[in-house]
Amino acid sequence: MHNPLKMITPDQLDRRCVLKGITLGAGAVVLQPFLNALAAEAAGEAPPPRIVFVIESNGLWPYHLRPKSLDVKKRDQWLEASLADHELPSPISPLAPFKDRMTIIQNLSCKHAFPNHGSGYGALGCYNARASQANGGFNDPLAQTVDHALAGSLPGIIPVVGLGVHMNPETAFANTVSVVARKRPLPIICQPDIAFGSLFGSVAEGNAAKVFKSRNKLLDWIQSDIKRVQNELPAMDREKLDIYLDTFEQMRSRQEKVATIKDRLKANLPTIDKFNSKLQTDRFEAQCVVAVAALASRLTNVAVIDASCGPHGYKTWKELGVNIDEHGIGHTHPDSPERDKNAVPIRQFHATRVADLAKRLAAIPEGNGTMLDSTLIIWMSDSAEEHHGQGEQWPLVLVGNLGGKLKTAGRYLQFPKYGEKGHRTLGNFYLSLLHAVGDKREKFGDSDLALKDIDTAGPLMEILT
Repeated sequence: MHNPLKMITPDQLDRRCVLKGITLGAGAVVLQPFLNALAAEAAGEAPPPRIVFVIESNGLWPYHLRPKSLDVKKRDQWLEASLADHELPSPISPLAPFKDRMTIIQNLSCKHAFPNHGSGYGALGCYNARASQANGGFNDPLAQTVDHALAGSLPGIIPVVGLGVHMNPETAFANTVSVVARKRPLPIICQPDIAFGSLFGSVAEGNAAKVFKSRNKLLDWIQSDIKRVQNELPAMDREKLDIYLDTFEQMRSRQEKVATIKDRLKANLPTIDKFNSKLQTDRFEAQCVVAVAALASRLTNVAVIDASCGPHGYKTWKELGVNIDEHGIGHTHPDSPERDKNAVPIRQFHATRVADLAKRLAAIPEGNGTMLDSTLIIWMSDSAEEHHGQGEQWPLVLVGNLGGKLKTAGRYLQFPKYGEKGHRTLGNFYLSLLHAVGDKREKFGDSDLALKDIDTAGPLMEILT
C-alpha cells in the first residue's frame, strides 16, 4: 500500500517487534548487525550509503574506457554522452550488464600525487605521498585518505575494510593506499583467510574471538542460532537471511554446506576453495566475496580492494595467459600490438571483478530494492592514466548511485583537459562524495599550484543530485 507519509503500519510494527525480540547466543556477533538492519528496514529507515574502491596498478588507460563511436577529436574538450548510445570498449565489456547504472569520468587530474609507477596514499589522499620518503616513505603518510573521511559520515563497526591482492601470495599485510590519520596507515589484509578471521573475529571477545579466527568452524559454531533465528524471523525476511548467510558459506567451501541454504543458491557456490589458492585471480575473487560479506553484515559501509598493493607491486597474470609482468607491459610501445594483447585480458579481468561485486550486491534484497541500490563502486588506478602516469588524467569508472545521491545512470563525462578552463580534479570528485554523504567541507587534499588560474573549487555538481 502506498504510504506517502512514511508512517509505521501495523504489519511493520509487528515485524519490528519480532525482530527486536529475537535473542541470540554465540551467533550474536555475526547475526546481530544483520538483524539490526532488518529492524531498521521494518521501521522504514533507508539503507545506509556504501562505497567500495577497487584500485589497480599500471594505469587505467583512457582509451580503454572511451567508446570508439565517440568523436576522438574532442577527447580534450567537455563532453557528455549517454552510454546507451555507445558500445563499451572491449577492455571493459564485462560491465555491459550494468551500463545503465554506471558512469565513466575522464580528464580529472591530480598531478601533485606524482602517480608515476603508483602514487601510494596519494591516489585516495590527493597529496604527494613521496614527500615523506626520507622519514619512512609510503609508510609515513601525510594525511587521511578519502575512504576514512567518508567513513566518518558512514560509521560502521569497522570504519574501513581494507583488502588487497599482493604479488607475493605469502604476504599477509601491506601499507599501501589507505590512511586512518596522519602517520597512521591502515594495514591492507592480503590473504583472504586472514581477512575473514580478522573481520569477523574483531567483534568477538575472549574465547569467542579464538573460535571466530577459525574460518572453518564459524558456521558450525553458530548453527543452532541460525536455525532458531530462521524459525523466528518473519517469512518476508527468511530469504534475505539465506542470501546473507550464503556469503559466509562461500568462505567455507571445503566444509559441509549449511542445510538451510536453498538449492538455487548452491549453484552460485565456488567449485574450488579460492580462499587458500595461490593464484592471483582466485585471491582477487575471494577478496571480493569477503568485501560483500562485510558490507552485507553491516560490519562496515566502506571497503577498499587494492589490486595494486603499493607502488611497483607489478604482477604476472599467467592464469590469464599473460606471461609478461605489468612493468613490462607498461614499457611496451603504445603502437605495438603486443601492448593490448597483454593488457586487455588483465583489464577485462578487473572489469569482471567489478561486475561481480555489482552482481553480488544486486542479489541481496534490501528495503524496496537491493544492496546495489545504496552502493557506489569506484574503479580506478593508483598510477592514474598510465604506467608512467603523470596525473593529468585520472580515469574513473563508477557503478551505482549511492542510494540516489549521485547522477550516474549511463553517463560518459569528459572534462576539459589539464590547464583549460572548466578543468576539474580528483579532489573535486572526492569532495562530491563527501558532500553526498553529508560532509560539507570545502576542500579535500592538496591543491595543484599549477592550476592557480583555474577555478577548481567545490564538488563536481555534474554528478550530484
